[in-house]
Amino acid sequence: MILETDRLIIRKFTHEDIDLIYDINNNPECIRFNSWDSMSYEDCKSDIKKWINQYSKFPGTGAFCVENKDEKVKIGMAFIVPTDKYGEFEVGFRLRRTYWNRGYAKEITCGFINYSKQKLNANTIIAEVYVDNLRSRNVFEKLGFLKFKYPNSEDGLIYKYDMRNA
Repeated sequence: MILETDRLIIRKFTHEDIDLIYDINNNPECIRFNSWDSMSYEDCKSDIKKWINQYSKFPGTGAFCVENKDEKVKIGMAFIVPTDKYGEFEVGFRLRRTYWNRGYAKEITCGFINYSKQKLNANTIIAEVYVDNLRSRNVFEKLGFLKFKYPNSEDGLIYKYDMRNA
């Protein structure tokens, strides 16, 4: 486990989490704002293998499985990864459709803000969001992220949270 919130455990992926990744990446609503249509079972296995291998290369960061503590079920995935700017990390999340609108995305993001302060010595957290993705935009705006137009893109936004001013 890398972090725990009131309702969630965020932990490293294992090969047994393929069902979660396959489910999310083949639900049209869940991937509506991704750059792909769906993913094969083999592609999902390949991604999990890649994420697991990256844990040792970039300790404390990567893609992670999100579990509900009370129900003991996998509800989604989340990531926190370094950008090419010193002290800056990008965060994101994808949840199974049945777990939308329950405050989990906000809880994940708050957890990553605290985690990045305590464990990663972060200065800035960013999130890339499509303009039409109102649910995700709402999460970041409620948490006080500042909104910027994505460079050279008509449909993208970057949300920034400056840890030094928080």
